[in-house]
Amino acid sequence: MARTHEWMFYEVMWRSWADRARVPYPVPWWAQAAFRRWSDDFDAGTYESKEAAFSSNALYRYWHMVGVKDHRQESLIGQAGEIEPVYDKYCLAFFLYDPASGTVSVPQLTRCGTVGQRVQAPHLPVIETAFRAVDGLGFTQRTFAVPVGARQRDLTVTRLRVTGPGGPAREGWLCAAVLPAGPTGFQRHDRRDAGATDRRLTFLRYLPDEARVETNSGWGPLFDTPPEHYGVYGNPDFSSDPAAYLARSPFHDLAVGGKLNAALQAQDQVAGLCSAAFGWPFRLADGAVFEVDVRLPVDLYSGSADLAEIRATPATELEEDHGRFWAAKLLGQGVQPALPDPVAHLADLFRQARGQLLVLSDHGEIHPGPTVYDSFWIRDSSVEATACSLVGDAALAEHQLGTHYPLRFNRGTGRIGPCAEYGFYGGPHERDDHEWDSNGQALWAIGRFDRTAGRAAAFGAKLYTPYVIDGARWLRDNRDGYGLLHSGWSAEHLGERDKPHYWDDLWGIAGLYEAARLSERLGTPQTRELWGAFDDLRQATAASIRWVLDEQRRRGEWETYIPTGPADVGRRDSTMIGAAAYFHPLRLHMGSKLGDDIDRAARWTLDTMYARFVTGGFRHEAAWNAYGPYLTLQLAHAYLLAGNAARMDALLGWTVAASQPRVDDRAVALGAWNEQHAFPVASGFAEVPGRHWYMGDIPHGWAAAEYLLLLRDILFFEADEDRDPHLYIAPGVRPHWVPDGETVAVDSAPTLFGAPFGYRLAHDAAARRVSVDITGAPEQVRYVYPCRFGTVRAVSADGRQVPVAGDDVHLPAGTRRFEVDYA
Repeated sequence: MARTHEWMFYEVMWRSWADRARVPYPVPWWAQAAFRRWSDDFDAGTYESKEAAFSSNALYRYWHMVGVKDHRQESLIGQAGEIEPVYDKYCLAFFLYDPASGTVSVPQLTRCGTVGQRVQAPHLPVIETAFRAVDGLGFTQRTFAVPVGARQRDLTVTRLRVTGPGGPAREGWLCAAVLPAGPTGFQRHDRRDAGATDRRLTFLRYLPDEARVETNSGWGPLFDTPPEHYGVYGNPDFSSDPAAYLARSPFHDLAVGGKLNAALQAQDQVAGLCSAAFGWPFRLADGAVFEVDVRLPVDLYSGSADLAEIRATPATELEEDHGRFWAAKLLGQGVQPALPDPVAHLADLFRQARGQLLVLSDHGEIHPGPTVYDSFWIRDSSVEATACSLVGDAALAEHQLGTHYPLRFNRGTGRIGPCAEYGFYGGPHERDDHEWDSNGQALWAIGRFDRTAGRAAAFGAKLYTPYVIDGARWLRDNRDGYGLLHSGWSAEHLGERDKPHYWDDLWGIAGLYEAARLSERLGTPQTRELWGAFDDLRQATAASIRWVLDEQRRRGEWETYIPTGPADVGRRDSTMIGAAAYFHPLRLHMGSKLGDDIDRAARWTLDTMYARFVTGGFRHEAAWNAYGPYLTLQLAHAYLLAGNAARMDALLGWTVAASQPRVDDRAVALGAWNEQHAFPVASGFAEVPGRHWYMGDIPHGWAAAEYLLLLRDILFFEADEDRDPHLYIAPGVRPHWVPDGETVAVDSAPTLFGAPFGYRLAHDAAARRVSVDITGAPEQVRYVYPCRFGTVRAVSADGRQVPVAGDDVHLPAGTRRFEVDYA
């Protein structure tokens, strides 16, 4: 049964949207999308009613984000410029009012005008929204987040500039509205999280002496210029009629009566749908502009001293400081891929993804999302930290792995399901859902970072006892009768939690491999013990996979594929995506660590998935009923490492487009991915599933990390770090990426060899020649250049001819320049 406030919110939104011919109301984009193809079907396992699912915005979780690096709280920006500080109980939106005609123009409704949105620059987390009303008046809104004051607390700033169409002088009002619903929804309330923060707006007050709004018990927006008009609205007579909310609103008062109610305070103890509006009259003539700055305190503030601190620095100075910080961070530090014009957008997205991970870091913990995923997972963070370490944000990776991983290392003597508590990596997520992949991920990430940081950093030595050795022993000692890790949920895209998943075992193998190699590097006495644990899990996993493959052949399966686990023989659905981890990020194919037959089966599994579950991107209908952006990136990366750059390129192209979807000429996202990309949004509403689907967070930190890792490995990646160390140069750079005379370059990029690498590749199409200059390299590392432009005819290295043996050009360590002629 729907709760009163959920039912009321649903009715108010529905009636406002359905009665579009009368009073405009700022119905958010996600609500309009839900009404566009409404279905009474909802996820009854998660929500108690359709109204609860609607209020939680279960289906269209798309928005933009601003925030401060390494701080806790982000602000989310809607498709019409609405600002929702994540943990505060209000949303701030802007609109225009023409008192002469009584016209209210809200950017949310396409009939009121056009909206354009963009990220101001790839390295700047500034969201710019431009609204142009039907009558020609418009405003531009820039929103960003900065730290202020001695304590460097968070503040979101939005700056508005009103412009006219030219010609005669124009008059109107720029208006701000404080509303209960924002880009994420009205109230997240589901069966699993019954104690979720209550986002109802039950009390609202405007303090004109301070030009400040109070929302419930917190601080709302502060206006640098006090508004001349204001009105605060609630439900004073405790009405249970949705029509009363529509008639008692600032939009109704402006459209019908031409003024706001001038009330300073209101409450709504029925539905928590208080609202307010504020107006600044303007007159535009001779190209004049009208500007208003608004500040949203998204940290803990109280008292007059904090109010003075928030207002102390002019907004222009805050914006300039913000620009300088991010330019220094994302343009002056870290990996700077230089790509030709046809793919320059890939480098832009690379910088955006870096910025997203830095914003999603909460005091060194990278969280995979700003709302429902705003907490710490070992699984996500292992990939995120590794990505940060390889693109130049090593300090963040070191803090995450060196500080926060030990805090998740369990020291108790109890049990977690069928497993021992001591030695298990995990907080509430891993413990409650039996996510047995976490130990392998922790050991893998620690080992990889130890390689990248280099011997002098001694990172692995600092964590070896007890965090590496006892974490490895946990993997050795907590397995089922077949030698595999127990049944559990682990990554939710794998299927049911009451079954075992090879994903866990593959991660365990990779983690034990890194632990054993770390032991070798440190010279500890546990090396043989660790290699024994590695071999035991490796052999058990390989034996189980062989049994599954044999059983599927016995049943008449003509395709070869590794299903999600041994309990899923013959399960030919998209949960088999877990097998992509064999290649990326685990690289178990290097050296065929599970055997040549398993290696072949893993490669054929990629092809089975591509044939059955890829329509542009990876369709994950078995668990999510949606596209999987980070799963598509994993599959693309697996194909890169398996040597199929063409399929990698196709999957990458879809994923880049999926980061910037548009519906009805509105930008739904601006260079970011959800965990799930809804079929309706991906298809422009040409495909709307007949059943509900799952939606996670955006930006998704794991997806951002996968993109960083893929683009970096497209430029170069390491192989066989322990026996025959070598680098693949430009393995994913496609011929159409590099027109005649163009170059690809990367400089001083961190590597798993503990020393930076850089090169510059130039293409001379007329001569059919590729020239590569090595600008920095680790010692005693040879190179492989897989030529993608054509059949290799001749190779020279530092002026000497090199034998040609296929299109993979092998070059000795120490090479400074080589040239490849192709046919």
